[in-house]
Amino acid sequence: MRTSPRKIGLLGGITWHSTLEYERLIHEGVAEALPGQTADLLIRHYNFGDIAETQAAGDWDALGALFAADAQWLVAGGAEAILICANTMHIVAPAVEDAVDVPVIHMIDETAKAITAAGLDTVALLGTGFTMRMPFYRDRMARHGVTTVVPDEPDLQAIHDLVYTELARGLVTPAGRELARRVTSETLARGAQGVIAGCTEIPMVLTAEDVDVPYFDALALHAKAAVDFSLAG
Repeated sequence: MRTSPRKIGLLGGITWHSTLEYERLIHEGVAEALPGQTADLLIRHYNFGDIAETQAAGDWDALGALFAADAQWLVAGGAEAILICANTMHIVAPAVEDAVDVPVIHMIDETAKAITAAGLDTVALLGTGFTMRMPFYRDRMARHGVTTVVPDEPDLQAIHDLVYTELARGLVTPAGRELARRVTSETLARGAQGVIAGCTEIPMVLTAEDVDVPYFDALALHAKAAVDFSLAG
């Protein structure tokens, strides 16, 4: 183990709530391993409104170019690895990977590793509509032998709306919690063996205590991988 942590570059999260959670988990992980020290982080946080507007317009090329340029900026500042701190924004992970010569620690890969380590091969996925509908997430999971099951409409859209209209603003209501629990239960009933909190805001309304199957918090797994990288070598 190192005597001081490697420098990590963070792109996002896309909401400030998830940015703070990434920072907390990474700092705590480093401090636990290296008493008296904390993580060495470079962070490019984004205006959620700008990102959400560009996502809604479907301009993923523009977002890819933005994230790639910002990843290069973080590397120029000394980052030895990059994290894209949002499930949905892993749509542009290939552009980021092509832009830098340091590892891009991939959230979907880290989540899939935890699922397969638990002996599972089929899991429910809760996230944004982009994450649940577009192929990038399920295809990457499939490379690891994991099948993802997403909610049926209109529940899928309801979860997407919950993320963008409430959770992104820090609003957590009993109705939002009940929606997340109900949709998860109904999706699990279609053969899933566990559930992925596949949006960094989902843990605000659904935790491991809300389900009786294995629960995979993609943010927490991603942050742990960052800590492991920071301490290795």
